[in-house]
Amino acid sequence: MQPETVIQTARKAAGLTQGELARLAQTQQSSISEYERKRKSPTLDVVERLVDAADAKLVVEPLPLWDEDESETWIFPERLWRVPAPQCFARVEVWFFRSVTGGKDTWDLADRQDRIEFYEIALQEGFYTIMEPTVDGALLVEAWPDMDIPDELRAVWQPAIDAASGVSRRDEPPLDPGGYNAEIAAKRGWRYPPTKRRRA
Repeated sequence: MQPETVIQTARKAAGLTQGELARLAQTQQSSISEYERKRKSPTLDVVERLVDAADAKLVVEPLPLWDEDESETWIFPERLWRVPAPQCFARVEVWFFRSVTGGKDTWDLADRQDRIEFYEIALQEGFYTIMEPTVDGALLVEAWPDMDIPDELRAVWQPAIDAASGVSRRDEPPLDPGGYNAEIAAKRGWRYPPTKRRRA
């Protein structure tokens, strides 16, 4: 069974038939069918137009690059990644982990304590094929202070945690969600972001 195309994924997520998507995107239903069956290859412009018509957006997400520490004991990523909801809150079953848990092989990632326990085991066992679809970067950053993992493992993961949590960017101006502060500042003739005043 072939994986779904981006067009098909967006269409189904919007609850649209091929005909409905075709009407919204002002194209032929037969063209959408050909794209979804991979009989024709759409241009990037066409993919963006169809995805947009399904009220979705095409996103490029960098993949994590994996490395080993010097002792070849631990693997760690160069950067963290996101696992989309609801998958990041799914129930996970990994039979292989029974040997290190004394028999437990299922975790509910919607439960914070279960999620932390699973993350601890996943990071220590070091299977990126298990981590990438289950360990969400933002949830890992949130759980990080409460995780019980070896110091050596914590040290090799720390740069990715710091980068994802913005530790290195704390001197930058705060985020202006939606650009509302900049808009208000522009209307009033203020500089945005404001310059910091030095103490005399």
